[in-house]
Amino acid sequence: MTATTSFSRALSRQLLPGGPRPFTRPHSTLLRVSCNCTSKNARPFSLRHRANLSAAFEHARKYATAVEKKAPAKPKTRAAAPKKRTTTKAKAKKTAAKKPKKKVVKKVKPKVKKVAPEVALRRKERLANSELRAAALLTRPKQLPSTAYLVLVSQISTKGAQLQQIIQSASEKYKTLSPEERESLNQTANANKAKNEIEYKKWVESHDPLTIKKANNARNKLRKQAKAAGKAKVYSHIQDDRLVKPPVNAYNFFFRERVASGDLKGLSLAEGGILVGKEWKALSAGEKERYKGLESADKDRYIEEHKSVYGIDAPFLRASKA
Repeated sequence: MTATTSFSRALSRQLLPGGPRPFTRPHSTLLRVSCNCTSKNARPFSLRHRANLSAAFEHARKYATAVEKKAPAKPKTRAAAPKKRTTTKAKAKKTAAKKPKKKVVKKVKPKVKKVAPEVALRRKERLANSELRAAALLTRPKQLPSTAYLVLVSQISTKGAQLQQIIQSASEKYKTLSPEERESLNQTANANKAKNEIEYKKWVESHDPLTIKKANNARNKLRKQAKAAGKAKVYSHIQDDRLVKPPVNAYNFFFRERVASGDLKGLSLAEGGILVGKEWKALSAGEKERYKGLESADKDRYIEEHKSVYGIDAPFLRASKA
């Protein structure tokens, strides 16, 4: 009788521990194990048979696992440490750092507005007139009323009253003043006049003589402009004793002599001028020589004083040098 021993899965796990899968049947027919019991009296599956079977199983397991063994993994090699870069310090060349070039910004010239010739001419005239008035020194000190009538006007004038009414009222009152009232007004006027002279002299002397001379020249021009425009504007001459008197010519010396003689009394300036002019023309060259000598001497006086007072040469000398 042939007895075939069957193996359970549990037995295979015991016989082949750690195998990849439970072993019930070898892959190869050579490894199949059969137990044939020919003797009736033989023990079924004795200890000896178990030992032989265990050895056969062990051989089969080693064979099966040898096929399925994986190739050993290659040993991990440590990544080589990166080589340190050896940097050689190059000699730093001292090179002057180039400054960045500044961008040249083109200046845009402002567009000049074209001005009409007439407008430009008026502007030029206004500027010249402004400079002329500044040179004329028109801001003189305020004057106090220096006559009895002006003192009366200042006394009766009130704020907000019209000038015409004030003048009319002052004229009517002035006619009816008593002698004592007139005397009082005269005393006040004389005191004011003295104060005005002091203040005026201080104002004049606060400027140098050359500035006063230029101011008088500017006032002469303003006076002519006002007369040409028909304006009754008064630009009085600044009185300054420091100013150099202009030179006198031969004819003026003769005219002064004739006026001082008294022969021209009762004659107007125009009538006296006509008469003296005729007499001058009637003089001989020898008679005129004396007056020409006076003219030459006075011219030398003017040149010397002009240089010492104003600090510059006389105008005709500057013209001759130029």
